[in-house]
Amino acid sequence: MIHYDNTCDLYCTDNEKTVSAEVVNFRPEDGLTVVLDESKLVMKYQKNTDIYVANLMGMEFTSKGPKFYETKQGRR
Repeated sequence: MIHYDNTCDLYCTDNEKTVSAEVVNFRPEDGLTVVLDESKLVMKYQKNTDIYVANLMGMEFTSKGPKFYETKQGRR
């Protein structure tokens, strides 16, 4: 079973700063929705670069998505 973090890093390509954002919805290799300073940001997956991209207030943000952890379940 795969578990994803509740936060992810966003990189602003305009000012070259990285911030942490809360993940609201995540669909691997499709879309990522995060909250950044009370603003909802819907990011779309770019297959050729393997990142999620969105624009907010004239600035471009990119993310590799939330970190994930795989756990194995078996007999106890």
